[in-house]
Amino acid sequence: MAASLGSTEPLYDSPDANVDIIFVHGLHGDRKKTWTKLPTKDHPNPVFWPQELLPRKCKTARVLSFGYNASVAHFYPLYGPKRVPPETTVDNHSIALLDSLVGFRESTGTSDRPLFFIAHSLGGLVCANAVSRVCRSDKKRENLAKQVRGMIFLGTPFAGSKIALWAESGLRFISLFSETNKMKLKDLQEGSKILADINHEFARYIKSRDRDPPSVEIACYYEEYPTKGTFVVDKSSAILSGVDPLSIEEEHSHMGKFQDEHRSGFISITNKLNSWINALDLNLDASPDTSPDASPDADAGTGTDVDTLEKYYTTQMGDIHYHQAISNNHGVITGHIATTAANGISIVGCVTNNYGA
Repeated sequence: MAASLGSTEPLYDSPDANVDIIFVHGLHGDRKKTWTKLPTKDHPNPVFWPQELLPRKCKTARVLSFGYNASVAHFYPLYGPKRVPPETTVDNHSIALLDSLVGFRESTGTSDRPLFFIAHSLGGLVCANAVSRVCRSDKKRENLAKQVRGMIFLGTPFAGSKIALWAESGLRFISLFSETNKMKLKDLQEGSKILADINHEFARYIKSRDRDPPSVEIACYYEEYPTKGTFVVDKSSAILSGVDPLSIEEEHSHMGKFQDEHRSGFISITNKLNSWINALDLNLDASPDTSPDASPDADAGTGTDVDTLEKYYTTQMGDIHYHQAISNNHGVITGHIATTAANGISIVGCVTNNYGA
């Protein structure tokens, strides 16, 4: 069990890695089996896609997987002795996730690297809670939350799950001969206080990042097929307000398992990731060099030298001369136009409306 907990060695680490992608499993899952497609008649080998498929699509990513004890009950006669912490909550797992990532990224000198989460079921609540609530108790955790650029939620019960209520009833019987953790199920029940708190704080976190970029991209997927006639997480619970609903053609427990690169869910998820990663690269390429060593050069419009800051924050155009009448013009013709970070848009020189002959 110890090897499956926390965030250990990367599943994949590209020599050109400039982002981190971390997988977080849900209830009854672990850092490997949640993301592994078991062998079938047509595919005789198991496929652990974060390690075997994802690196081919996201070539500049370091891929990690976080594990935590997500059991709620244990049948001693079937599986042998195992202890289940009876009072462990979502908060405990969120703190463990943050501390594991902070420690690993500090040890590898990558604390400021952009970070993306892919989370299944309860793991989505663990991640949302981590970046919006428990991160505020520590500066290093808070800095990590600021590096998050995208989050993909697979069947996450933001509004709870009816299954949790049924499961808790079953645990009353199971607890007679097995250690159980009822706190996790209470957290997942519809209308629970912890769910309300997580949703409220996560919405605040997303809005604050919109006001103070870089913003955080969000994708929510729901299960298309029921499990034994019942949806574990309803579509309405899996989709956050304001986020376009996406689906995966599987039942709940199989949402994170892909056999090959041709599965629609795999294609959708990797397309999202690559789009977000490419957007990061574009932003970096477009960032102005405002260092003191940057040398000024001539402005293209006027031919005059400008200082370093003006070069990067001012756009100028020279005079525009029209030698013929302009027919059907419904706008304005101007002299110089300058826009600066401080002053917005200003118009210098004469303005002429010329509707022609």
